[in-house]
Amino acid sequence: MKNKSDEQVILFSAVNLVEGGPLSILTDCVNAFTVNYLFHYKLVLLVHDKQIFSYLLNIPAIKVFEYRYPKKSWILRLWFEYVHSWFISKKIKPVLWFSLHDVTPNVVTKRKVVYCHNPAPFYNVSLHEVWMEKSLLFFHFFYSVIYGINIRKNKYVIVQQQWLRDEFIKRYKINNVMVAYPNIDKPPAKQTLSFENNVFRFFYPALPRVFKNFEVVLEAALLLAKRCDTFEIIFTFEGTENRYARQLFEKYSHISQVKFIGLQSREKIWALYECSSCIVFSSKMETWGLPITEAKFYNKPVLVADCQYAHETVGDYDKARFFNVEDPVTLSNLMHQAINGVLSFERHSCIKPRRPFVQTWAELFHLILLSE
Repeated sequence: MKNKSDEQVILFSAVNLVEGGPLSILTDCVNAFTVNYLFHYKLVLLVHDKQIFSYLLNIPAIKVFEYRYPKKSWILRLWFEYVHSWFISKKIKPVLWFSLHDVTPNVVTKRKVVYCHNPAPFYNVSLHEVWMEKSLLFFHFFYSVIYGINIRKNKYVIVQQQWLRDEFIKRYKINNVMVAYPNIDKPPAKQTLSFENNVFRFFYPALPRVFKNFEVVLEAALLLAKRCDTFEIIFTFEGTENRYARQLFEKYSHISQVKFIGLQSREKIWALYECSSCIVFSSKMETWGLPITEAKFYNKPVLVADCQYAHETVGDYDKARFFNVEDPVTLSNLMHQAINGVLSFERHSCIKPRRPFVQTWAELFHLILLSE
């Protein structure tokens, strides 16, 4: 490939990504581009916090710009996407504007690509969930509209699973939706944790969002505690983060086997996977479900929600057992079987998505940069 670093700029816009799976995807994306394509292009990053990429700040071919104001309100976010970004594109003149956070901006560029993370428009929100997290209903309708604005101006609309592609095709009548499985690498072990060895440890890493459906796990723990006490369940929130978290803590913190340990660093999360006996993931709504993939890295048994997204993420993994997201009794029984070493797994496989479909960032960049 001809060296184009003096003339062609690739721009990644990600001012709304600050935590969780989407931020992990951003860092993986940037690192993959830096390793594989920086010799051919210059890279411009628009991010919320440039210190996340402090290790890139001294590389001449990379420019990192920080924009914090779009996170202050949705009005400011839309101003950034539809007005401010236009001026940025006129100044920087990128050959590709890659929006990594759902919105197709109003920009001047040869090629646009949008990565859509949020499945809220395709999720049936209950009244209880709206009461606990009012923003969920807002996002349900808001993203339904926002996704559609400028969507046909993209070279590709990128989603993480086949079911989500089908929803985009049906709702927005487009035929350029690419499925890109998250390209996640297991990091080297950097931290070890000391826990009791005679305790069977369940681990559910997730932020306290109402669709994560912690209730079914906690109700199952309540039932399980009546049958045995040689287990514990670790959650990565502390119970003060929002209304939902406070309600869960008030209702279930009396269960001695339940541990609310708060938000953890990525290094500690990996260490917790290492020392856990079984991973539980009961979320009702995901575009992927990173903890399922991360559990597979460590060859851990997984008790996982019987939802469409989860089947595709589990793939052909042979240590998964699915459960009804509204059935704590069955989940409690499965947890009891896991503790006693008699949990049986379901033979599971999943058909790979049709093309365009990629499984690595290198494949994705090849398509969006080099295809006509």
